[in-house]
Amino acid sequence: MQFKYIFLTLAAAALSMTGCNKFLDVKPKGIVIPDKVNDFQLMLNSRNMNFSYPTVLLEISDDYYEEFDDLSTAPSANAYFWREGLDQNEQSEPIAWGPLYNTIYHANVIINNVLKVKDGTEAQRKSVEAEALVIRSDCYFTLLTIFAKAYNPATAAKDPGLPLITSTDVTDKTPQRASVQVTLDSMLNALHRAIPSLPLTNLNKHRPTKYAAYGLLARIYLYMRNFPEAGKYADLALSMQHTLIDYNDYVDVWDFPSMDANPEVLWQRGSLDYMLPAGGRLQKSLADLYPDSDRRKTLLTYEWPAGSGFYTYNAEPGWFNFGSTFPEMYLTKAEALARNDQPAAAMDVINELRRYRIDTDAYAPLTAANKTDALQKVLLERRKELAFRGQRWMDMKRLDQEGLMPKVDRVLRSTGAVQATLAPGDKKYVFQIPARVQQFNPDIILNDR
Repeated sequence: MQFKYIFLTLAAAALSMTGCNKFLDVKPKGIVIPDKVNDFQLMLNSRNMNFSYPTVLLEISDDYYEEFDDLSTAPSANAYFWREGLDQNEQSEPIAWGPLYNTIYHANVIINNVLKVKDGTEAQRKSVEAEALVIRSDCYFTLLTIFAKAYNPATAAKDPGLPLITSTDVTDKTPQRASVQVTLDSMLNALHRAIPSLPLTNLNKHRPTKYAAYGLLARIYLYMRNFPEAGKYADLALSMQHTLIDYNDYVDVWDFPSMDANPEVLWQRGSLDYMLPAGGRLQKSLADLYPDSDRRKTLLTYEWPAGSGFYTYNAEPGWFNFGSTFPEMYLTKAEALARNDQPAAAMDVINELRRYRIDTDAYAPLTAANKTDALQKVLLERRKELAFRGQRWMDMKRLDQEGLMPKVDRVLRSTGAVQATLAPGDKKYVFQIPARVQQFNPDIILNDR
């Protein structure tokens, strides 16, 4: 099983990185390695490292509505109908897998080499390494949610996870898939290793900080249903000075601050697919969750054609953020409190967010009668606040493990025909290893579909 597919074109890609060409020398075996701290800094600023989010995660979620012919085999249709393979063409770069492993490759170039350079201080070198560790962990986590089973502590040690790549030598043999448990442990260990060396602030919101690492830890622990740790790290992320946008202060989404300047963004992660989420249509079941008094509906969606019941996402200005936000941390903290049977405290956190989202004249604080009621209300707010922000598939998978995820139908609204169904506990929650990866790695462990 050769390393070839995962890194087949990556050395060439590295040579063409915008802004880095003049700093990079080609080393033996096709590896492109910078030799100054500033060169590695330039890599951290590149699109390879910051625009890796695969918008296919929107297409597979129950947030998203689209109309496809039943016979279409376009990758977007395969995703929307939860077919076994996202892309069936062995000749093209695999959706999600290819770009994310590309970013992992460049992160490994930094991790494996930055401590060896002679210039800069030790603290500078360690800080650059730490940022790459955070980015690599984020990529692995995204891949895991697509191509592996949801975390189940009873089976995680046996369930296939991901090939954990640490080498930058394209001739090396690709390791077999580690287990889900080992894959998650590798991310957690890398993040804990990174935190002491990460800066409190950085050059821009795309670059990781200590607080960004806390936010990613909160997200991973939430996915693992380790709610005490998720709440702990959400609290640490929220200890960063921040503000929330009051949606009552705006009459149009285009008046919002650009994502690069948005005070709610904790860590910005972009996508090279600039079309989504702008223009993406909402499933009716999602659109119906928002009352008319919810400013998220009036500002972030629009009905087109008027009176049709079709709502379209109206993205904020700037390159869209699929990374972590402070509202996400509020929601994670609230869920941890609800799970810990602290319904009043959970509602206090939720209301701190909601008062910036609901029409001032209509706002009334939520209360919860008990733990179950609190959890339901927290999850509802999470669904509304994080719609089209890239985390719904992660939530669907983890909630399905608890029996909290209902059946999802893909219904063609013009005819009412059910085109596909995602049932509770369905094997469709896991996508197959891409065809091209299988071609170059014929003994890779496949998913049970």
